[in-house]
Amino acid sequence: MATASLLIGFHRHYPRQDVDDQRKCVQFLVETLSGTTTVLSVHPDHKRPIHYQDLLVRAVQSSFDELSSQDCGKYGGLVIDQEHRQAISQRAFLLYQGHPLTNESLRTILYPDNDHDSFTRPCFLQLRLRIVGGMDRQNRVGSKFGGGGVSSSQQAERERKERLKRLALESIDLAKDPYLVRNHLGSYECKLCLTLHRDEANYLAHTQGKKHQQGLARRAHLDKLKQEREGTTAMPTVDADSKAMPMPKRVKIGRPAYQVFKSRDPETNQRCLSFEIQYPEISNDLQPRHRFMSAFEQRIETPPDRRYQYLLFHAEPYETIAFKIPNEPIDKGENRFVTFWDADAKKFTVSLYFVEPSTGT
Repeated sequence: MATASLLIGFHRHYPRQDVDDQRKCVQFLVETLSGTTTVLSVHPDHKRPIHYQDLLVRAVQSSFDELSSQDCGKYGGLVIDQEHRQAISQRAFLLYQGHPLTNESLRTILYPDNDHDSFTRPCFLQLRLRIVGGMDRQNRVGSKFGGGGVSSSQQAERERKERLKRLALESIDLAKDPYLVRNHLGSYECKLCLTLHRDEANYLAHTQGKKHQQGLARRAHLDKLKQEREGTTAMPTVDADSKAMPMPKRVKIGRPAYQVFKSRDPETNQRCLSFEIQYPEISNDLQPRHRFMSAFEQRIETPPDRRYQYLLFHAEPYETIAFKIPNEPIDKGENRFVTFWDADAKKFTVSLYFVEPSTGT
């Protein structure tokens, strides 16, 4: 519960000796809403004691009595109506020494056993007004009535970020982002930076950060280098005076037929893999090629698994095919890694053996 406080100073007036003792009074210095100070006089009377609620209503009334017509406009005219003052009194309360004031503590203040002690030990009451609805943002310095108050720098920055997120979500299609992946938990992941995000707005804010931008620049640089390397290797060797002929586009006719056999060497107990690839439509002057590819070089399976590697086979006009094999050392000894191209049967055979710990090779 938010509160607004007005400080009430207390001191006791002692009359002169020739004045009736009944005229002795207790005066409270009430700070008004306009910034001035007024005096609230209370005459203690044992016959008609003053109750806590009566003192509370008089304190609220005194805090509003000194307001001018110009000051009343600052508070929307609520303070000039008696009904509004009564409603404010119902939401107000008095504090004495940090605790709510009661009739018993008020009686101790107004009717002390020893007047000398009360004079040497002055007390202060604090008037607090309950503000319904949370923090009062309307009566801040520099704000207009009904405007909601002046926001702090943190609130303005938070609202600016939320507004930019909403605008970005309306203008950017995240469905076309190749690095955005939704996992089984319902959150989002960035495949480029390997970061986790709770929603699309948080991922969008991440894409504008330094880490993601550096990752995009690094990926673009690597792609450029790869394109230049592939373009250099594909360039035909021609004379300087002749013009380079463009490479003709070849139509792929599909994947070749293949067979994979698993076995073990009866002597060394080494695991063996044999690949037989059929290329019936290959040209007579061409021969199939093969190569090994690491898990971090390929882009089909993400994230890459370092436990496996890939064996690729290529021959025009067929599509390139790859086999996923364990990423273990391969025995390159004699008759351990064999490649054979049967030009008559149009069949390419590759046999390889894995190095077993027991072999020591």
